[in-house]
Amino acid sequence: MAALPDMRIKQYESTVMEYVRKEGGHFLVASTDNTFMAVLRNTIYKQLAIAEECITPIADENHILKNIKDVSMRRKKIVLFIERVFNNRETFFLIRQVKNAYASVKVIILTGEAERQRLVLLHEIGADNFIAKPISVNVLIEKIAFTIKPQGKIGRLIDKARQLLAAGHYDETLKTCQQILEEKPNSAAGLLIMGDAFKGMGYKDKAVECFLEASNSAQLFLEPLKKLAEFFREEGQLEEQLKYLEKLDKLSPLNVDRKVEMGSVHVELGNMEQAEQLFDTALEQAKREALNYLEDITSRVADTYSQKDPAKAVKYYRKALELKGDMLDASDLGTFNSLGIALRRQGRWMEAIDEYKKAQRIAPDDENLHYNIAMAYAEGKDFVRSIKHLEEALLLNPDCYRQDPVMAYNFGLIHSRGRRNEAAVRFLKSSLELNPSFEKARKLLDSLG
Repeated sequence: MAALPDMRIKQYESTVMEYVRKEGGHFLVASTDNTFMAVLRNTIYKQLAIAEECITPIADENHILKNIKDVSMRRKKIVLFIERVFNNRETFFLIRQVKNAYASVKVIILTGEAERQRLVLLHEIGADNFIAKPISVNVLIEKIAFTIKPQGKIGRLIDKARQLLAAGHYDETLKTCQQILEEKPNSAAGLLIMGDAFKGMGYKDKAVECFLEASNSAQLFLEPLKKLAEFFREEGQLEEQLKYLEKLDKLSPLNVDRKVEMGSVHVELGNMEQAEQLFDTALEQAKREALNYLEDITSRVADTYSQKDPAKAVKYYRKALELKGDMLDASDLGTFNSLGIALRRQGRWMEAIDEYKKAQRIAPDDENLHYNIAMAYAEGKDFVRSIKHLEEALLLNPDCYRQDPVMAYNFGLIHSRGRRNEAAVRFLKSSLELNPSFEKARKLLDSLG
């Protein structure tokens, strides 16, 4: 029995190897997560022994569409791995842009913990798969294989049925769907395709029956509910349409367009109060989305100025935060951090502290804000206050300094300047454990000898 999983892994490995070697497959990786990148490189180049250079890392979200265009021009197929939150920004708009411009690109979202509602919305706007980090080599291979090609007999039959349906061969589609249901009774995907085939043939009752059965067999699957809402809209049965739109809204409440559609149905039915509530909610959500987008653009302008003209960068970072008004949340911490850095580059460290303290109102338990405040106080030579905030950071996360050798070095440097040599030695040793060739940490440690 132990051989079966091994056989499946071999099948998934073959799918990925064929994708790269025969189909010109290429992987774009919009992530700054070095651990994930190392796992992916190890998987492709060592585990699968693929010699072709087929992985392109992308560190800047502004380069994603350009990279897709460049790789597409070489007639390659593309899988885009993209962080759900990339460089401290949500990527909803980017994913929608990618799918609108390049529908054939497969998108895999990289994420840690996330609200289910956000993942559902990402799926609705085009995400093909999700990876929860950290991930093992075998699971990564399986995820890639299922993203690029249907796996197993059922997957191949579903793919065949979809092709027959698209070509309008409804009788052949129904025969293939029967094979799917013989292999897997109550297959939601098989029932959906069968329903579309019946609809194409004009058998409306049978189509609805298939859509309902698909919905009952996979209650978190959105597609059957969408099919039912669409069917009843075409039939002019507004109350039935509304019933299924409401079910969809419970599963995916962040979809603004759906709330507008529900409100429109209520208007048709004469339910003006319910319609107004839905429209107001939709406008509020749309405003939040629009402000996120405006903040993203403004922050990117500020990023452009950050090295060459920090004063202009400050202006645009502040404008980005002002746009959000009372809608600031944890997703804005990156902008606060960039604003603080731009101020510190001008020696305006007290102003930087003021901005970090504003950020603490929306994220009081973020240890990195205490670290940033500590760095600002250190730049102002106030090492007593600086050490106090480092201690606050450690209370929130005792291992926070271990995430980066430079961070550990800064902990050591500040403690040494505050005449806390014993603690400074501990932090500097940690810095050298993370990067044994870190010369500044080595020299400071030796001087404390």
